[in-house]
Amino acid sequence: MPNISILPFLFILLWSSAFISGKAIMADATPFAALLFRFCVVTFGFGVVCLLVRQSFQLNVRKIMDAIFIGILFHGIYLGGVFWSMSHHMPAGSAALIVSLQPVLTALLAGPLLAEHVSMRQWTGTALGFLGAAMVLGVDVGTVIPVSGVIVCLFSLAAITGGTLYQKRHGSDVPVLMSNFYQGIGGVSFHLCLMLLIEDPYIHLTTNFIIGMSWQILAVSAGAWLILLILLKQGTASKTTALFFLVPPTAAIMGYIVLAEPLTAFDISGLCLASFGVFIATRPQRPPAAR
Repeated sequence: MPNISILPFLFILLWSSAFISGKAIMADATPFAALLFRFCVVTFGFGVVCLLVRQSFQLNVRKIMDAIFIGILFHGIYLGGVFWSMSHHMPAGSAALIVSLQPVLTALLAGPLLAEHVSMRQWTGTALGFLGAAMVLGVDVGTVIPVSGVIVCLFSLAAITGGTLYQKRHGSDVPVLMSNFYQGIGGVSFHLCLMLLIEDPYIHLTTNFIIGMSWQILAVSAGAWLILLILLKQGTASKTTALFFLVPPTAAIMGYIVLAEPLTAFDISGLCLASFGVFIATRPQRPPAAR
């Protein structure tokens, strides 16, 4: 396993890349058909890996249902909402900014639900991180953003926040590979239902779709999600999810490099502010004797 200090940086890069590859996918597929394709492959892959390492699939019914429910929140409502909104002309940067509010909600709820102490230092870092992310993405009142996209992204925000807290409280004692397998089943079930109910599904197997989907499966589902679960096992929910504040700035830099999207000096200043905020919110608290 990589050194735990490396995992946050890998997570930020992989998670941010999902917005870039997702934009490419939406040009050649309906959102729920694309996500159903993705999680069928991902779930099958985790099942094969569990067999290869001889990890038993046997869990009590409660733990299985917990993992499936977490999968519906993470892979279903959260990703489905983001992909649906981008397919309906929601700018990827705006979607990233809305769901990056997750650390605020997590910090608000981690105290009463998980009995975690959220210090003033963490609140300060959280505020700086959000301000920096907002500076990178910008808030242009002249840009037309669809109301439906904003509403659906807010549902995505609620889903990933609830999924993170539920995973920390009920899913941390389940082996990571097995947890991902059952979570994948939850994602497959959710997207299959919505694909049949609300869209006229299609997938065009273009080069862009194949490259984008391959990246989503290997780098995001098999990489970023595993790292997220490991980080949640290692640290508190509020500290782990503060990393999400670096996703919008990093996605903006990736968009500049890969898609030639503009990146100004003001954006770079926001990236530095967001980085500083995340550093404040996530750095380890020194014991009293060491101060």
